[in-house]
Amino acid sequence: MFYNYSSISEAHTDFTRETYRLLTGLSGLKLTSGYSRQSDAVLIGILKSPEKISDTVRSSNLRLAQAKAGNAIGNSRQNFYVPGSSDVVLYVQVIVIKKPTQDELAVLKSSLGEQVRPGSKIILNEILPIKFQYTREILDDEGVQVVGSQNLGVQRKSLKTMAEQAAISVRDMILYAF
Repeated sequence: MFYNYSSISEAHTDFTRETYRLLTGLSGLKLTSGYSRQSDAVLIGILKSPEKISDTVRSSNLRLAQAKAGNAIGNSRQNFYVPGSSDVVLYVQVIVIKKPTQDELAVLKSSLGEQVRPGSKIILNEILPIKFQYTREILDDEGVQVVGSQNLGVQRKSLKTMAEQAAISVRDMILYAF
């Protein structure tokens, strides 16, 4: 259901799962995965972000690393800072098209897709900005060695929460469209 054109790997899985979960609860709506010529309409979700990960995930609230992990860092290097939090920017494009052909789906999934305006076949073509912030963990001593993997876990949890909120927006847009 969702395609990932963002610089955050596997981000589309949470968005697909949460949107599918919410839409299956709507009475009178039959969901199938994949393309079928018998479908009345197809929902396409596309996750986008700036090209570089450094533009997608921006560090903020910088903290002096030596203050938290002085033993692991030592005294021989210059001061350096670690981010206390990160701001993430994504965009979710939601397209609903009636009785699409394979060629129409290919165009909508391409970079031209966001230029297509709603009309007789295109019921919905909206881009939702998704912004979230997560606080990074900074641990002492032996925890310093695993802080990167723990922060990735925090980022994944935050992304899942954003996917849940985006799914509610998608559901509401579809209810409004129909």
